[in-house]
Amino acid sequence: MPCDSDDIYSSFLPLNNYQWSCPKCFFDNPSTNYSTCEICNYTNPNVNEDLFVFDSIELNWKCPWCQLKNQANNAFCESCCQIKPALEYNELDFLNRTLTKLTPRSITIRDHPDQFELNSEIKFQEMISFCKEAEINFVDDQFIPSNHSLGSNSFSNVVQWLRISDTFPLSDKDHCHSWTVFSSPEPSDIEQGALGNCWLMAALALITERPRILEHILLTQTINNEGIYFVRICYNGLWKTIIIDDYFPCTNQKHLVFSRARRYQLFVPLIEKACAKLFGSYNNLINGSILEGLQLLTGTPCDYIDLQLSDEKLDNDIIWAKLVSAYESNLLIGASTGRKDMNEREYSLVGIPNNHAFSILAAYTFSDYSSRFVLVRDPHARSNYIDKYVTSIILDRLRLINDTSHSSGAFWISWSIFLRYFSTITISNYNEDHFDIRHEGKFTCSSIQHVPCYRFHISETSLINISLIYHRHDRKIHPYHTQSFVLCDIDTELSFDNIGKYENILKSRQGGFTYWTGSLRPGNYILIPFSISFWGQDTKNNDYTLVIHSSIPIDLTIALEPPILLADCLISAVIKKYHISTKKEDMTYYITPKEIALMLLIVENRSTNYHLNFDTNMITQSKNLQHSRFSWNTHDCIPSYHRQLIFITEWTSKPHSMNNYTYNLTYKHNTHTTDATPEVNSYLDDLHTPRLF
Repeated sequence: MPCDSDDIYSSFLPLNNYQWSCPKCFFDNPSTNYSTCEICNYTNPNVNEDLFVFDSIELNWKCPWCQLKNQANNAFCESCCQIKPALEYNELDFLNRTLTKLTPRSITIRDHPDQFELNSEIKFQEMISFCKEAEINFVDDQFIPSNHSLGSNSFSNVVQWLRISDTFPLSDKDHCHSWTVFSSPEPSDIEQGALGNCWLMAALALITERPRILEHILLTQTINNEGIYFVRICYNGLWKTIIIDDYFPCTNQKHLVFSRARRYQLFVPLIEKACAKLFGSYNNLINGSILEGLQLLTGTPCDYIDLQLSDEKLDNDIIWAKLVSAYESNLLIGASTGRKDMNEREYSLVGIPNNHAFSILAAYTFSDYSSRFVLVRDPHARSNYIDKYVTSIILDRLRLINDTSHSSGAFWISWSIFLRYFSTITISNYNEDHFDIRHEGKFTCSSIQHVPCYRFHISETSLINISLIYHRHDRKIHPYHTQSFVLCDIDTELSFDNIGKYENILKSRQGGFTYWTGSLRPGNYILIPFSISFWGQDTKNNDYTLVIHSSIPIDLTIALEPPILLADCLISAVIKKYHISTKKEDMTYYITPKEIALMLLIVENRSTNYHLNFDTNMITQSKNLQHSRFSWNTHDCIPSYHRQLIFITEWTSKPHSMNNYTYNLTYKHNTHTTDATPEVNSYLDDLHTPRLF
């Protein structure tokens, strides 16, 4: 069932500063959720007032078949029962005129605090004044100090919740310090507690060496008697301000149960609690990847290196070069254990925890020893690994590179042993001198619905990172649908001939996160996100965030365009870069290779006199495959000198095998036209409309 036009408007409503502040819990809600607060479910009191830009616009739609004017919320025509088109054109023109006024501008990552701190500071002072006048301490009623906030796990060692000032440190050395949010933080300040969230602690250990990142995360940077703290986390690609109190789970000895507060610094328990509130409970922080942790804390994409690929695909020298390059570029690097070819006993014998996240602090090669070594830190500080290749002589030389003490959980490991026990390497692309733009949108729900298009100009050759992030509403549920974006360079006039003369980037991936990085030459570009996994579904969970990081500032122009523009971009990208082509007589078809997570079939009729009847028959027993035509059998009649995107297929959940389907293709030329099956609504600019070339 196609989405209502209201769903499209909610993707682009230019609300007050793109978000509204909940007056109850002070959470900044995104523009796509304008009715209830995401944290406390408070109903927005202004929902019928100034938040709706289009209140005065009559959102009725006229049936293109019988011309009856229907109510906006009608999915079918009341007269002829035809399905409602994606958008009425007069509505689209009005909306696009409004969208042209919305030109998101990139901002340097180091300047992001200035964008939000004014409103947060006003809220903070209001809450402080209220608590002082009422002579009370702040207690967060949206994340109360109780078992409910702990989650389903009982955590038997939690016997009480105490204000941080009433707790006792684990180390006697900490008594000589006074409480601060952070003061000259070091990675050794990070110590994991009784919670299985090493993925977050390892990421946090990395960013403590970057004070600017901590300043961005911790909006409240001084201790206050009222116990009010503002913490900023990047969730689903959007920065969210989380308000928390200073009550923490403790033992009967008044020690913190979860992350520690070494040297009387509160920043680690604060960030951990903010994440627990964001995800619903402390228990919901158990298990994760360091990639997720780095993205939550930096808001920037990561390169992910799988060390468990087959020997034919794994080049140790290339991986080592990437690792050394990242280290010398001062990037944030993490690693994880948990190889499938290693069991728990093998890990315990060498003293390296299994299924655990670590920080990588250094990578170094001795020219005279021709040996490679990696400095790894365990955030739990319980690894007791000793490398036979790290002799006392070598260790003395390695300490000249980095003298981090073993007591902090750091240890040197030779590269060959590292590859034997570690499964992944994660490299964050965080660079505070770069720029970024973030924009929320919704994936379309049918082949006739207008698609969101993002245009931008590159003035000089630049490094670009593009992330397409699906909005997960529960971090315990991992999405497996396929999502994609196509990026093409364009001239001023949008036509097929002017699309993608130089750059044609088609990125597709399962798992709710699609990412591309590379250099773009000067020019004008168009970027279109899409996912057919949501087509035909009555769902509102099709939100995404588009994030563009760049080495130079760029501006985005956002508009809704007919789906045939997406078809032109896909055809251009597939034909030029991502295809396996077959030519037969006056017919050519292109199929995307299996390395791409989706399958596209494009057919050209090169005859100058005849139509091309083209039939497909796909055979599959998979229930996890979505077809853009909603049928495994299709028939199309392609006019002479036209090409057509016949269909797209995507995986909607984790497939058992990427090869569990086959297809048969048949064709013939004739002088007669036949109707497409299933129908292609060319008069509504259907994605599958034949395109002249």
